[in-house]
Amino acid sequence: MLITRGYRHISKISINLFPLATDQFTVTLYRLPFNNIRPKSGEVEAVMRQLNVDGEYKPYWTCFQKFSGSIEQVCQPFDNIYLTIDALRRSLIENCKNKFDPNQFKVVGKFQKRVEIILKTHVEGSEVVILEPYFFRSQGKFGFLVGIRFHPIEKYRGTREALQRSLSLDRTGRQNLSYYADRYSRLAAYVANLHKRIFPLKLPDGQMLAVNSYLVATSPKILDTKKYIVGDDVESQSQFMGVKRSGPFRQVDVSQNTHLYFLFRQEDRRLSHDLFRALRGDTFRTFSGMEEIFSLPISKDNVKGAVIPDFSNSEIEKVRDTVAVDATDRRVVPIVLTPFSKHDQPDKNSAYWHLKHAFLSSGLPIQVVATKTVADRNILKWATSGIGLQVFAKAGGTPWKVRPRIKRCLIIGIGQAHRQTDQNIDRYFAYSVLSDSSGEFKEVRVLGNENDECNYIQAFSTNLRKILNDYSTQFSSFVVHTTFAIRRCELDSIAEVLREQKEQTNVRGEFVSLKFNDRNRFFGFSTQHNSRVPYESSVVALSHNEFLIWFEGLQGGGQTLRKMVGNPTHIKFTYPVQQLSVDQQKAYLQDAINLSGANWREFNAKLLPVSIYYAQLIAKYLKEFENHGLPAVDVNILKPWFL
Repeated sequence: MLITRGYRHISKISINLFPLATDQFTVTLYRLPFNNIRPKSGEVEAVMRQLNVDGEYKPYWTCFQKFSGSIEQVCQPFDNIYLTIDALRRSLIENCKNKFDPNQFKVVGKFQKRVEIILKTHVEGSEVVILEPYFFRSQGKFGFLVGIRFHPIEKYRGTREALQRSLSLDRTGRQNLSYYADRYSRLAAYVANLHKRIFPLKLPDGQMLAVNSYLVATSPKILDTKKYIVGDDVESQSQFMGVKRSGPFRQVDVSQNTHLYFLFRQEDRRLSHDLFRALRGDTFRTFSGMEEIFSLPISKDNVKGAVIPDFSNSEIEKVRDTVAVDATDRRVVPIVLTPFSKHDQPDKNSAYWHLKHAFLSSGLPIQVVATKTVADRNILKWATSGIGLQVFAKAGGTPWKVRPRIKRCLIIGIGQAHRQTDQNIDRYFAYSVLSDSSGEFKEVRVLGNENDECNYIQAFSTNLRKILNDYSTQFSSFVVHTTFAIRRCELDSIAEVLREQKEQTNVRGEFVSLKFNDRNRFFGFSTQHNSRVPYESSVVALSHNEFLIWFEGLQGGGQTLRKMVGNPTHIKFTYPVQQLSVDQQKAYLQDAINLSGANWREFNAKLLPVSIYYAQLIAKYLKEFENHGLPAVDVNILKPWFL
């Protein structure tokens, strides 16, 4: 394994890869020197590849079948990794065509094609197994990644039945704590019913390749558990208990004379009183009140209420203007009770986006609470602490920080909200969420907002450079976190700016960029526990600069699950690619783990680092604002309005 120092060893994790059982094989292809005319072999077009011929790499047109003027070349599997993967992909597709009826499988994907085979059909949709070739660099093994998915029929999408089929919900309709074990069972069903039907594979030159029916085992490492810093610089293992016992890390500035402004329809006045009492700590033992938890008093002295007749655009703007006047000489956080939520269907929640946009346009971060949340006493019981936490953060308080591995380090989370029509982007928009490595929110800055791609990339680089310069006296290290959706030209711009800054600065710091993908192809199962869930903070090295991390999982050596555990996140170091030491990689991964505990949306939210999660939240808001025809807003306010 590439990571060996500074990690604690844990039980093995089986990665979702069926490795080849055949070690010795070759790949035969046919080549022709590259020119401007792409040749064909029958209906198959040749592919341009760099090949080593007589000790020199040159571009050639290549195909797995003979074509006019071509020369045969026999390659070893490791001569060209991508060539070998393409050969495996072609053989898999051909094997499926020969073994299955056309309605039993399909080839999906534009560039990296994969095969979906139906495992089982239901009224609500189909269970499928997904296979695609992959080279596991850390172990030097070729094989086939395997995935399990449920494709719902459109009319059942989002229904309880479909969510149960997809394993998101259990039989009772609750979060499926057996998510990992159930996925493992479906893989076992695939192995029992289909694996021997698909494999072995026949390569184009007739060689047969056997594929093992067991998953490849890895020896993961585990990073340190997160440590939270609360009031009086006290360290805690729990955000909630730490804040409850020692208070928040930084209280709301009392000189701001913070007021809470409850807005509600007349028929929801009683619910507003219920929410007020819950936040004051009168209702539930699970939350003892804003004053006791956050040192933010909530009483008739600093709370106002107003009726909004309805949530038409005109009424929203009218009440916004009223609140804005009140906020001229003090800090105001509006708490709005609505008969809708952003999670409702698009035809029911349009007013939510208009409401959020209207107040954001006046620099007011509002707290929206759905009436159905308050009306259900059991839901409100568990939601109150999260609502109070978000209100406190929007009032300017810092609930907690995490203990960073790298100090004096600025984290620049980059997200995008490009506008795409007919496969083309006609507006480019990117922004950055700035925080330090302790998770303390700094600000949101726009990186680029252009209709022309060249102008956008230029603005992107200029504004990123400005961030580095503006914060150069406060921080000595700068780490860029990007979402998986970022494009190659943007990654290249980031690398160029970081490289430039590294060469020009005299500080002893680092300039690093990482890309996070929480919607990746990878999965893994613990081999030791019946739940099949790995421990939180488990790390598997996929290559020298790619890692799989569980931001959630089993806790502290125990085997009890309290909530559903999500998929692992794929992290790739995109700059620098080679120069970082093992210890440096470990430090940046540790801070990514730590930042997953800095989420102020709710207590115990740990799925993604806030640099990425907050960027995703902002992208959702900006796209919805645009979808509803709302004008651009200034997102650069110094409070986390997107919570």
